Amino acid sequence: MVLTDDPVDWWFDVGEGTQAWNGEHPPDPHSLARVRAPKSTAKSRHVPVYAYATTTGRHIRLESGLEHDLLRELDRRPDVTWLVSQPMRLRLPAKRGKRRLEHTPDLLSVDRTGLVTVWDVRATRRQDDDFKIKAELTGPACRSMGWRYEVFAGLTRVRRANLMWLHGFRREPVNYAARLAILVRDTRIRTIGAVLDADDEGGHVTASMWHAVWAGDLLCDLDKHLSRSTPLSQPQEGPTA
Repeated sequence: MVLTDDPVDWWFDVGEGTQAWNGEHPPDPHSLARVRAPKSTAKSRHVPVYAYATTTGRHIRLESGLEHDLLRELDRRPDVTWLVSQPMRLRLPAKRGKRRLEHTPDLLSVDRTGLVTVWDVRATRRQDDDFKIKAELTGPACRSMGWRYEVFAGLTRVRRANLMWLHGFRREPVNYAARLAILVRDTRIRTIGAVLDADDEGGHVTASMWHAVWAGDLLCDLDKHLSRSTPLSQPQEGPTA
């Protein structure tokens, strides 16, 4: 691998197929479509899937379980307003033999302030020299566009399991706002076990609790095993419901 002085070349798909960027204003990230369709073969390590994102109200094409973990993490954050997978292709200032090095990041997110983050997803054990060079060159390229760049290496086993559980409670339950108000107002209900004991509505209050934790309207430590004794609290700015 040889580094060069070549400029970074960008390709985006804004609805008319993947095309080279003209070097003027960066495209609106909300207009981006994925630049490739991941395919699976008999020797593939992963099977591409479509995963539904509540942030966008549509399915997102993912290439691995690790990308799905990142989607679960981002999709529940109230500050994340947009997500798109395989958002661009870059030709980087490096050569392997006579060919320029190309790279397609895995995900792009936008927050409520308009800040764009480009994500590469790779487990630490699989971050080989080739990936590290791509990451080292992709980071400055993204920053030159006014975007952040992050490498997602995975979650702890406990947090991953907790998010997979909460993923089943993404849909807002009927009368959610009213039940959330009860959970917030009643000072006796400050643990998961207390909510379970207080639920006499066929599990509806419990479902509202889990949705509230997923949505960030109630807080608990997702890096620890959830149990009846797990404390629940409110965000400092109050519930979002």
